[in-house]
Amino acid sequence: MSTLVDHYLLQLRTFLPSKQRDDIASELRESITSAVEERERELGRPLSDNELNEVLRGFGHPMVVAGRYLPMQQLIGPDVFPLYWYVMQAVLIVITVVGGLLMGVLLLTAPNPIQAALQVAINFWWIALQVAAVVTFVFATLDYCKARFSFLEKFDARSVSAGVWGVRGSPLSAIPRSDTVWEIAATALLLLWWIEWVPFPSTSLGIVLQLSAAVDPFFYPVIVLCVVEFVRLGVDLVRPYRTLPRVLVRLALNLVWLALIVLAYRTEGLVEIAENISAEYPEGILRIAQISMSIALFVMAAVTAILVATDLVRLFRR
Repeated sequence: MSTLVDHYLLQLRTFLPSKQRDDIASELRESITSAVEERERELGRPLSDNELNEVLRGFGHPMVVAGRYLPMQQLIGPDVFPLYWYVMQAVLIVITVVGGLLMGVLLLTAPNPIQAALQVAINFWWIALQVAAVVTFVFATLDYCKARFSFLEKFDARSVSAGVWGVRGSPLSAIPRSDTVWEIAATALLLLWWIEWVPFPSTSLGIVLQLSAAVDPFFYPVIVLCVVEFVRLGVDLVRPYRTLPRVLVRLALNLVWLALIVLAYRTEGLVEIAENISAEYPEGILRIAQISMSIALFVMAAVTAILVATDLVRLFRR
């Protein structure tokens, strides 16, 4: 079967109920195959991409097709419900991520972290309820007014995408080599900076900065993790597809990275002055460097936490 049909079904699987995903996708594949074969018999030749795209367009946008298999809703009809459900999930995930990041900051910095984090959780719970009510009202109004969305009717099967939700439809999918190359470069840069082959960019400010003795407990663990990452990424580069063992390995590595980053974030004085060349306010520059380090560690922790969540989704959706 054409890769275009595979791509269409992959996006479709993203929107289907998890328990019925495989059965429905198989049923639809048979229907699409029959439609394609019938069209090819009429023309007496294989279909071009444009003609195959027209056949798939006849079945409908993946989001709309999946909506036919979702539970019927009284407030919002089946034509609008798939888009409503997609938007609702996106909004709630954004709220959850922002709330989780704020809770993480408070757990790391607040004098009474548990109480502060619980307060943020309660506040974001109410925010989520209010936003869900607003989204539901908007889409109920659109459904009542018989609104139609042209991008669902005039879609191109060659470019249709479920975005980041695609991980749910194909959890053990191919790994883009460009992503692997980027990860190798980032890991190499981190390792070179960690062993001080790449210095802090502070000499232009008249001061030389370096990592302090506070990083000693993390020094060798970071080196070992970087070496293991190079091995993992090398395998991904040669055989660019995900398997269950590889997902488990990346999940374990990211959990270790997350633990080290959190411990480093909670450690003070990671950066120190090695030499003051000509700076008039070296302590001020050092303070800026320490704040920048804290921000960088927080961003790394957030990105790593997202990668952990992604791998957990892959494991439970496989």
